Amino acid sequence: MAIGISTVSGAAPRAVVFSPVLARGILLMVIAVAVAASAVAAAAPASSVAVAHAGAELTRLLRFMAVLKAAIAATAAAVLFWRLGAAITLPWFTAYAAACAAMAAGPGVIWAMVHVGLGAVLLHGGLLAVILLLWRDPGTAGRLQAILARR
Repeated sequence: MAIGISTVSGAAPRAVVFSPVLARGILLMVIAVAVAASAVAAAAPASSVAVAHAGAELTRLLRFMAVLKAAIAATAAAVLFWRLGAAITLPWFTAYAAACAAMAAGPGVIWAMVHVGLGAVLLHGGLLAVILLLWRDPGTAGRLQAILARR
């Protein structure tokens, strides 16, 4: 399939389908925007006040946890990039992009130390959404069958 958007006729009145290259590129931009937004939150003056109020030990602990959570989010995003190796419809892609944006912003919000609870909700909610979407996505089964057929 060429780079871009195509339409597929079927039971629905012409579903929009993204090519793998376009879907991956847009998802990278969504993740970059979410990370940049959380970096802006970390640079806010309220972050400095929260760090001073929490103390050095708690700040180190929570920031280390934010790094671990970022690694978990990157792993989930890598699995999602694997899924995006095949064409995807607009509703599925929109759900994946929203889940990835939340998952990517969570560690940055935790790093800022201002809204640690919100960061945890963003990360864990996004991660749970990605897992559930991958489980229910009919395209995931097709990708797994293609791998098994090659073995």
